[in-house]
Amino acid sequence: MIAIDVRRWPEVWTALGACVGAAASAAVAPLTRGWFHVPTGGVGIVTVAGYPKAYDYAVIALLIVGSAAGAFVGSRWSGGLQPAGSLKVGGLKATAPRSFSWLAAAVVFVLMLFVHDHPYAVLEPFHEGEHLTPGFLFRSGARPYGDVFVLHGLGVDGGLDALVLGDPPSPRRVRRLQTLLDAATLALLVPIAAELSTTAVGAAAAVFVGLCMIAAGQIPLFPWFRLAPLLLAALGMLRYVRWRSLSSLALAFVASTLGVLWSLDTGLYALAATVIVCFLLRARIALPVAVVALLLPFALLLIVHADIHRFLVDSFVIIPRSIDAIWSRPALREISWESARYYLPPVFFGWMLVVAWRRGDWRIAIVAIFSIIAFRTAAGRCSWSHTRYGLPLFGVAAVAFALEPLLLARRRVAAAILAIGLFVFVEVAPNVAAASRFLAGWRARQSHAGLVSYPLATGRGIYTTRENAADLAGLNGFLDAAAPPGAPILDVTNERALYYLLQRRPPTRCSDVAMLSAPPLLAEAMRQLEANPPACVIVEGMKELDQYDGVPNRIRVPALFAWIDARYPHRARVGRYLVATR
Repeated sequence: MIAIDVRRWPEVWTALGACVGAAASAAVAPLTRGWFHVPTGGVGIVTVAGYPKAYDYAVIALLIVGSAAGAFVGSRWSGGLQPAGSLKVGGLKATAPRSFSWLAAAVVFVLMLFVHDHPYAVLEPFHEGEHLTPGFLFRSGARPYGDVFVLHGLGVDGGLDALVLGDPPSPRRVRRLQTLLDAATLALLVPIAAELSTTAVGAAAAVFVGLCMIAAGQIPLFPWFRLAPLLLAALGMLRYVRWRSLSSLALAFVASTLGVLWSLDTGLYALAATVIVCFLLRARIALPVAVVALLLPFALLLIVHADIHRFLVDSFVIIPRSIDAIWSRPALREISWESARYYLPPVFFGWMLVVAWRRGDWRIAIVAIFSIIAFRTAAGRCSWSHTRYGLPLFGVAAVAFALEPLLLARRRVAAAILAIGLFVFVEVAPNVAAASRFLAGWRARQSHAGLVSYPLATGRGIYTTRENAADLAGLNGFLDAAAPPGAPILDVTNERALYYLLQRRPPTRCSDVAMLSAPPLLAEAMRQLEANPPACVIVEGMKELDQYDGVPNRIRVPALFAWIDARYPHRARVGRYLVATR
């Protein structure tokens, strides 16, 4: 008989326990589906399909709990990872040298700057319109929240645009600023990795894997800068538990509270995680710091003359009640690498919670708490890019808490297996290949060969296709004849950049057609349309934009389209656009 000494491999048994516990949770999870209902408050793919979205969140919670329970049993059975009695709040082991942080952060910043610099990419009218149109309206005197509905956050939904669009306006200025902010945000992974890793080599590997996990090399245009509040807050809390520095605690709270205005979801994630960590730390000094930090966003709202009442109602009542119904998607069910990248991180988070307690290491606990809360985005949208967006700390943690300790303990076989798994899981090869192409093609991207100038002054500095230019020129000419100067127009095609490009104001506070399926916003919009009807309505444009998630806008907001059909019976075709008039 072969005797197996389980005490020789405590890390392996803890990981196996986490996997077994998660598997048990996955087996039980389908039994709970009947407990949940289809979300209300709007119309989207989950409501059309009759899908109980809360079930997806329950599955993620069960995976985390099952993983933690299994890891706990595995660690106790192996006798490894002896409990430290309490988590340490100071005197943690030395990490990578500080000089590494500055140098590596500079390298990451420069590399990401060149990878993500695409100044002449053809404008995407939905996503870029989400910030260009509010920016134009803010520069025209519109009050944030009072006159313009803000979904993602004041900073990312037009605030930055209002600062840099210029006169005459140019979207290229906004793109350049976002590229700088993206690079700076991704460079924040470096000081975070330095706080978590034991060696400079380990920290460098953690940053590299972290960037690959969030597809920083694969996705050329993505608002990574929205993650800044979360990463800054995590960095602040990591430094606070090491040095008990008041400035680090202030960084965490200020980044979180102002982050709510920067990007609503990541700001709230950062604030929730910071509060939870401070509560567990029993950090009494956190209370006055939090109170002062909470005053800052309101001070900023007063400075920009925002409607504070509408900010509170929109951000903390309407959006939370409606966002799942409108924009969430059912979780992946097929067996694939993509579903693995969705379901395995929660298992890792549960394992981290147990390892943090057993090792007595607050750093692991902090990263686990921030990661679990940030995964809300991945669990909500369940798409390729959003899954990666919801895992900003996963790659760094996998190297710092699993791979590097195995290597330092000379567990070479286990380390090799984990390294190979990570190589495939975080898509190292696709990231390196794509980033290499972007770096090699940077100079070529500084040319707009093959594109033409926009026929509108608002397209200054960017270029488009001949077909799009002809369509926009025709639409602008039609509106000049059909709509008096300054008269509002209504777009229900999801080409939200049209308001900016044509310099026409929408007649409603909320110009996001999908969000108008939320009853409070629809009722408000119908009142505004009756009081200030648009000169005409653009009812058809890019076909692919009118059916996000396969749900046409006419199905999302039938009452609005019925109103349009009744009051604007005539149709005129202008290029790809179909315009409804009286």
